[in-house]
Amino acid sequence: MVFLKKMKILIIIPVYNEELHIENCINSFINQSHKPDQILIVNDNSTDNTENILKKYSKKFSFIKYVNKKSINKPSPGKKIIQAFNYGLKHSINDYNLVGKFDGDIILPSNYLYTMMIGFIQNKKLGLCSGVIANKKNNSWEIENRYNKDHARGAIKLYTHKCFNKIGGLNETIGWDTLDEMKILYNKFEIKVYNKIVVKQMRNTASRYKKNQYKKQGRVMYLLRYNLILLLIGSIKLAITSKSIVSFCDCIIGYINSWINNEKYIVNSEIGKFIRNHRYNNILKKITNV
Repeated sequence: MVFLKKMKILIIIPVYNEELHIENCINSFINQSHKPDQILIVNDNSTDNTENILKKYSKKFSFIKYVNKKSINKPSPGKKIIQAFNYGLKHSINDYNLVGKFDGDIILPSNYLYTMMIGFIQNKKLGLCSGVIANKKNNSWEIENRYNKDHARGAIKLYTHKCFNKIGGLNETIGWDTLDEMKILYNKFEIKVYNKIVVKQMRNTASRYKKNQYKKQGRVMYLLRYNLILLLIGSIKLAITSKSIVSFCDCIIGYINSWINNEKYIVNSEIGKFIRNHRYNNILKKITNV
């Protein structure tokens, strides 16, 4: 435990109109068996009672701080969230060992941060750790199955300072929470997802962004330089998990729209090639393990 205490943890939580959930979220951090050294909450132009709640906690706990940021008055995936995160990073402590990007509608188990730190200590190659997310369905909590089991969800990520700096931090773009993982692997760090560390998410994934969500996923595939084969495989997977052919069509449309508009890629050709090879290798592993 002496060594663990030397690991300083910075947590940054961008929030927008989170009055219904932010207290439960903050309390779950306060109740951690190994507490963070600073929780920096970015109030991203909320119009509800969020700021008053943050003010109450910041007065009561010295390691909790909040800052206000002005932006558009609506939730938006990707760019807006990471702009808020990076804004918080500028106003936070800078002598940390681990930095986390978390959402304001999650409830952590009390051993979350401790478990992640043990993982980093035991494996020096780890650059990113997370648990898994569960959503409430029919009065019970079910682990979401929309994503690969090795994908660290954007709401609950914890990075080492070394890895975070190596990948250049988090990019202010849609698809940031896939881009960061690809850059981590490209730079020869590892990612670990603890499937038994379950985080409750009070709002179902993407519920704020339902409109055109599958078109946006097709757009992300284009921005990450997926080819047509990977686009088809990804779109089919979406159709299966969502149980809707509409998601397949929307994903294809999103990709084609970005291609027609000649949208600028968010990775260079070398990382794009790495991403394609990584995806193909994962597909082959799944096929051979069936």
